[in-house]
Amino acid sequence: MGITTIEWARPLSRVLSLATLVWLTGCASEVVRYPTELIDAKLPQRQLYVASQSASIRLDSRYQRTIGAGTEFVEVGVIKQGTVLKPRNSVLTVEGAHIHEAYPVIQNSRIVGFYLPVEKAFSPLSQPAAFHLQQKESMK
Repeated sequence: MGITTIEWARPLSRVLSLATLVWLTGCASEVVRYPTELIDAKLPQRQLYVASQSASIRLDSRYQRTIGAGTEFVEVGVIKQGTVLKPRNSVLTVEGAHIHEAYPVIQNSRIVGFYLPVEKAFSPLSQPAAFHLQQKESMK
């Protein structure tokens, strides 16, 4: 007796279902973001900062980012979630299904998320991270 089509299709169906599930869980999730308006810091002088300690940030997309001690930032404005700082001597990105340029958003000495300048959007962190900054001279 031979194997019927139905008997042969059941194991194949299970294998294909399992392969699809593995493929879907292996894909990176999209970076969550919400449109926002950046209010430019139209000050005669923009405040400069330097990270006094390294900060490790776990993104909601499960990727990890580290901002090294000595990284310099300039205040570029505010959004409703906090103050937006642009890195001066490096480029910071957040990653999910795509890679996005990102500026830390600071509130009460914590990174609460990132401002995505190209998308003009805010990407929140579900777990804000401590961020230790020292003020430097102002920049014209």
